[in-house]
Amino acid sequence: MVFTDVFNVMHDDCKIIQTQNDFKRVFIIENEQGVRFTCLKDDAPRSSKIHDHWKHAKPSDSPDEHPFHDKFV
Repeated sequence: MVFTDVFNVMHDDCKIIQTQNDFKRVFIIENEQGVRFTCLKDDAPRSSKIHDHWKHAKPSDSPDEHPFHDKFV
């Protein structure tokens, strides 16, 4: 299955990490090397405190620590 992280980078061969408390807007995946990424849920509920729905960022906005950052800058 292919997952898209919050920086709009696609990942395959990942597994979903079961978290102790379920998040309402995001979920965590992990690749074969043990690197974890945050993904947005398709049906993430809106927060009463935030007027905009969460959106994917641009890959070029990913932090330097993101494993694929160098591909986008």
